[in-house]
Amino acid sequence: MIPRAKRLYYVIGFVILFGVEAAIAMHLKGGFIRSYLGDLLAVILIYTLIMSCSRLSVKTGLVLTASIALLVELLQLIDLTQFFEGTYKQVATLVFGSHFSWLDLLMYALGMLVVYGLERVKG
Repeated sequence: MIPRAKRLYYVIGFVILFGVEAAIAMHLKGGFIRSYLGDLLAVILIYTLIMSCSRLSVKTGLVLTASIALLVELLQLIDLTQFFEGTYKQVATLVFGSHFSWLDLLMYALGMLVVYGLERVKG
């Protein structure tokens, strides 16, 4: 379990990463940063949100984060956004992405390794 005082670090990390992800989404239309670095950071963003709002262990937080990332990618595989219209479709595309990619799964895995490494160092 994570003491309440240590959760502040997760909150700060979440706020910073959310700002970075929002800037990437608003200002970049493609390329390495939007396509790959954004996915890596998205996994870390999800992890910091989970850990800032819960008292889960690091291991449980990592498993939950990986599960969410995998679910999002599977939803892209079935093209969940096809069921939305207009503005809702734009929001769904921004949240869930637009297409399945094995490279996204690789970036999620790398993001999880970054989190694991940071937790070990912080540890």
